[in-house]
Amino acid sequence: MDIKNTLLTSLRQLAKQHTLETLGDRSDYLGASEIGYCPRKVILEKINPSEHDLAALLRFERGHMAEEIIAKVFTAAGFTNFEQQVEIAVDGDVPIKAHIDFVFSSETQRIKSVLEVKSTSSIPDHPYSSWESQLYFQMGALAEQFRGHKIRGALIALDLANGEVEFYNGYAPQKIIFNGLKRKAEAIWSHYQAMLNGNEVELATEPDLLCGFCNHLTTCPRFEAEDVPHLASIVDELQELQLDEQKLKNKIAPCKEKIFAIVRQKGPIKSAGCILRKTTRSRKHLLIDRLEQFLADHGRSIGEFQEDRAFSFLEIKRAKAA
Repeated sequence: MDIKNTLLTSLRQLAKQHTLETLGDRSDYLGASEIGYCPRKVILEKINPSEHDLAALLRFERGHMAEEIIAKVFTAAGFTNFEQQVEIAVDGDVPIKAHIDFVFSSETQRIKSVLEVKSTSSIPDHPYSSWESQLYFQMGALAEQFRGHKIRGALIALDLANGEVEFYNGYAPQKIIFNGLKRKAEAIWSHYQAMLNGNEVELATEPDLLCGFCNHLTTCPRFEAEDVPHLASIVDELQELQLDEQKLKNKIAPCKEKIFAIVRQKGPIKSAGCILRKTTRSRKHLLIDRLEQFLADHGRSIGEFQEDRAFSFLEIKRAKAA
């Protein structure tokens, strides 16, 4: 049994079923989450939906798990004033639907609070712009439908692998942002309809750190040239972070060694609310000399049991001035 193929096939089926049940036919409308992303990616995905790989499908399942965890938590805490997967249709010429993860209502205070759940492999220092765009659109759509209510919003990010959570609170509807997003939606929908009718359209692109997950990256005009200037700020930021990382490593190593020297002599101590002690672990390792001798005695060599395996990494070198 090919377990990976079984996972891939079944998860694809489950993803399509879940999308159909909760979101319907997404080719017939724009979702609030789509408006915050690159227009080119959104349109191409609607026209030629990609077959998601196993990694993407597992991320989708992780997202569903995160939502269910939050729902269980609020239920266990005694909250009964929330709805899940609330669909809001936006008035206008463009068919737009906002699917909100959680809406908490207080009819006595006439408040409706939006909570958007995000599952991620690492918690960002600040919410991604696409997350905030989605939230602002959801709040704007809710404000239009419930004009007599005060609307609030928040994001919660869960890193299920590392057990980390971050809560981004204090959002309120911003009419300027909402109207700007609606104008963007109009442009996306107009270009989408034009392409469906066979017209050539120069699609707008919005490169960001999520470009690496786009199935249309290899044909994106923003990455055609050898020089990609719009990534300069991201590359600069990465290099600064790597420099900071090295500086921290240079500080951490001697600091740890000084404390360890004390613990080696004194034994376990308590400081800063922490227990510091010497810990010893063992790991198995090959005795290469004995292994080579054994193989030689049997007419074999260690080279017969070695192979080259390629691996990939990001290399950054300062380019020479032209």
